[in-house]
Amino acid sequence: MKRTLILILLIIVTFSVNSFAQQIKVKKEKESVTEEEKIKEEDKKIEQQEKREIQKKEEKKNTQKKMTQAKTKKRPRNISTFSKNKQTQPKTTKINKIKLQKIKKTKHKPYAKKKFTQNVFYNKPIMYHYSIPPRFIYRGIWIRYYFVYDNGFYFFNGYPYFVYHNYIHRYSYTDPGSYDLVDSVTDKVYATFYGFSLKQSYDRSADLRDRLNSEEGFYRYFCAERFEYDTNYKYDWDPDDYSDWYWD
Repeated sequence: MKRTLILILLIIVTFSVNSFAQQIKVKKEKESVTEEEKIKEEDKKIEQQEKREIQKKEEKKNTQKKMTQAKTKKRPRNISTFSKNKQTQPKTTKINKIKLQKIKKTKHKPYAKKKFTQNVFYNKPIMYHYSIPPRFIYRGIWIRYYFVYDNGFYFFNGYPYFVYHNYIHRYSYTDPGSYDLVDSVTDKVYATFYGFSLKQSYDRSADLRDRLNSEEGFYRYFCAERFEYDTNYKYDWDPDDYSDWYWD
């Protein structure tokens, strides 16, 4: 009887131990699965966060790009050489504080030879203006091409020029063009000579220039061809880089 009871007890104990061990095993398996799920979930969260950050950066980049595109650059007015309504730069009260060089009484002497052989032609002034570097565009309006030569008539690369006070001026008797007579103290146009060939325009402008400068006793007035800007032409320079230009 006792043996039977002991055997029954052993069986019960063995069964209980096995059952307890089985429960522990199941619990551990569940915990293991739970840990894996937690790790996967954490990885997923990290991945989603990284995606969100990348997305935010892209959105910020696109927003900045749109804002940059939305900002339209100030473009200059397209000054026409042939315009009958010649306008100077915007009104300004600024006076240039420059030391003017003294001048002796001089008078412009046009080139006497009626005809000369010209190898290069520009049917429109703007065709010549395309080749002018921005450093020779005074205030963005006038061409002031510095050249160290004595005053007088010259040919450069098959094209006629008239040099005065170390500046060259186009002097073709066939090509159209006009000259402004500019007051260097105020940077305002004193007179404009247009509707003629370059030679005719320059001769008339230079005659008045010399008379005014003789009265002043200084190189105050100068002749300059008006620069014409083409908004459709791809220049190798940006006009917005020149803050002292009188452009709208």
